[in-house]
Amino acid sequence: MKKFLLIFAITASLMAIVVPIVVTSTPPTEANIEAAAERVRQRKLDAKHQERIARRKARQEAFEHFIDSTVLTHNFRFTPTMFNVEPAGSSHMITNPNIELSFYGDWADVHLPIYQGFTPPYRLILVNSAITSLTDFVTVQTDNGWRVTFSSWLYTSNDYTFTLDIYSKTGGATLSVGSDFSPTTSYWGSISPLY
Repeated sequence: MKKFLLIFAITASLMAIVVPIVVTSTPPTEANIEAAAERVRQRKLDAKHQERIARRKARQEAFEHFIDSTVLTHNFRFTPTMFNVEPAGSSHMITNPNIELSFYGDWADVHLPIYQGFTPPYRLILVNSAITSLTDFVTVQTDNGWRVTFSSWLYTSNDYTFTLDIYSKTGGATLSVGSDFSPTTSYWGSISPLY
């Protein structure tokens, strides 16, 4: 029994010394854990793999720069591949290579199918006109790329608002054309520079 009490006393003394050290030591921070994980990851990657990663990163940065500079020239073409009527219309593919929205500095060329009407079934028309005065033309950089907006009467009694969202990382773009008297028509496609 004395041996047991002696062992218990020694253990309790050691615990009194060790526990405060453990308790007062600083817990690992999230930054330390991430840094350690990154070091392990880097050791596992061989030189060829790191080189491929660097090349892909450089190509991606060059592509994003290309998209950004294309938008800033205000000389580019949006070519849609699909469109539908919002909010829940069916999507339609566009195979006509002439369907586009082109920007030429201070004017635009519109050749797009647009839905019209107050109630379903909506009527599909093909707008084919040049807009020489872009009202409220604004180009704004966003978190994902760019947003280009403008308004036009399109030579009708209806004021249309065009909103083009361009995604710098992918080169894709989404166009919405809406008005007070017609449903919003949405388009998905890509942009390319005009030379």
